[in-house]
Order: sequence, then C-alpha cells, then structure tokens
Amino acid sequence: MLWLATSAAANHNRHMIEQAEPNADLSLDTREFPILAMLFPDELQQLASEARSMECVAGVDIILEGQQPKDLYLVQHGLLKVNKRHGDRIIEVGTITPGEAFGEASILYQAPAGAGVRTIEPTVLYAIPGVAITHILGSNERFFRALKQLAERRSAASALAVNPLFSVLPQAVREVILYNSRVISLEPGEQLFHQGDEDRGLMYLVLGGEAEISIPHPTDPERRLVFAKAVSGDEIGEMAILCNDPHAATVTAVTPLRLMTINTESVIAWQRRYPDFKYELYACVQRKLLHSMQALAPIIGEEKARSQTIDRLPPIT
Repeated sequence: MLWLATSAAANHNRHMIEQAEPNADLSLDTREFPILAMLFPDELQQLASEARSMECVAGVDIILEGQQPKDLYLVQHGLLKVNKRHGDRIIEVGTITPGEAFGEASILYQAPAGAGVRTIEPTVLYAIPGVAITHILGSNERFFRALKQLAERRSAASALAVNPLFSVLPQAVREVILYNSRVISLEPGEQLFHQGDEDRGLMYLVLGGEAEISIPHPTDPERRLVFAKAVSGDEIGEMAILCNDPHAATVTAVTPLRLMTINTESVIAWQRRYPDFKYELYACVQRKLLHSMQALAPIIGEEKARSQTIDRLPPIT
C-alpha cells in the first residue's frame, strides 16, 4: 500500500495523488462491500485484479468538486466527508463510512464530480478504474441499477442539504422527500415547462446540469430575455405555487439536466406546519421577483416591471 501524507505541496494540490499498482493478492468481499453483491463471480474477480490499495492520512482530498474522477472508490477503513459548494458557501452534506462506495456518479454520467470528498481520519481505500466499471455496466443491468440508485439518492440528499429552502426542514422530512420523489432527466434544449403553463402539481430541485430561465424579450419577439441560470441545488417552480399563478417563465435545459420532483401538496403542507420553511419560501420567491423586476425595468419601465413581478407576491400570513 501507499501512504498518502499531506505536506505544503500536497495541501496546495491534493488531487495530484499517486496511487499504488494493482495488488494481485487483493480480494473484494461482497459482505464488506454490499454494492458488489450485484456482480457475477468473474466480474468481481476482474475488478479485484485491477483494484489499487490506498492509505490516506486525514485531510486528503480524494475527489475535488468540478473535476472528473477516473476511479470508483471503496472504503475499507476510515471516514470521509462530502462537501458541496452552493453560491459562496461550502457545506458539508454527508459522510462516507467503511463498506460504502463513492465516485459512481461521474462514471455513470461521464460528468464532473458534483461534490468533493476528503478524508476525516486515516483511511484505506480500494480504487477501481472507471473503465473497468463501465465495461461491466454495459452487460450487468443489476449492477447498473444499483449504482444509479446510489448516485441519485446521494445527489438528491446533497441538493436538499445545500438548498436554503429545504435545509430548514427536519432531517426526517428530508428523508421522506427522498423516498417519495422521482428523478427526471432532460437533454439540452428540452423544456421543463413553458411560460403560462398552469400545471403547478410539482416543483423541482436541480440535481445536476444547468437550466436557463427566460421569457420572450418584451421589445423583440425573436429574442429571449434570460433572467437566471439554475444549477445543482437550486429550486424551480416554487413561484407558481406560492403566487398561485401560471408559470411566469420558461425553463430550458442548457446541459444534460437531472431534477428531483416534489409534490405541490407537500410543499403547501410544510408551509403550514414549519414557520421557518414558510418564511424561507416567501423570501426565496421575493428575491427572484426582485431580480426579475431589475432585469425588466430598463426595458419596459419600473412601474410596468413591478406590476409584472413583485406585485404578484401575495402578503405573508
């Protein structure tokens, strides 16, 4: 095994971690790593032959948010934390313990990591090349579903933890959201909903990718006025719920987009039961309407912009 120590140089560039060569004597036990129980014996043996053993001290960045890891990691010993950036904040959204795997989302979606992973204490990892995992995913549907379910649950839990609106809900309620929600995907150019759509049965939380929020330009129907971008951890659709109006803008996927659905009935129930959620929902919609007003005012005038935006906000009760 290779001991990964931190130094001034390592602290500056921790993602440049050297890893040991594959260990011919290494074995992977499905009792120790339950995710591997979906593999056939020959597949398990193949991954074991390509796995590399790593020993890391505390404080080593194994995965950096925004970069694309090339391996799937299995935790043999130790503890790691998961950090996610949202706006100007970095939030700890979870921990990874022995027996768990991580790095699966980047392998599944061929996308940069949506969160960073750092060791909290001395940790032993097994790193399996992503190409070996991808090869098995092509023929093992059970393993594919297990990894996808793991990736979706983690991205949803992270998005709920960093979102200012949902983070005020009790942990038990967020667990219920994870259980009841479903994940949908859009390709670039696909629209989630159109301006004027009256279906307010769902709101959404972005799990990955980027969307733009736009309306037709007030003075040039051939153009669109883009108000904002929505990225991982952002909510969409809450304005129509609070204002009880049709959707005020069109939401279009800019990149491959994954979203978690949340029932409107639940949002209304939480609004009544949890005062912090009610006030944060109101503040969230108010911020967006003010932003929209500021974007529209130079084009159509402040009075008209106000009537189309902030004046739609009902009084808080």
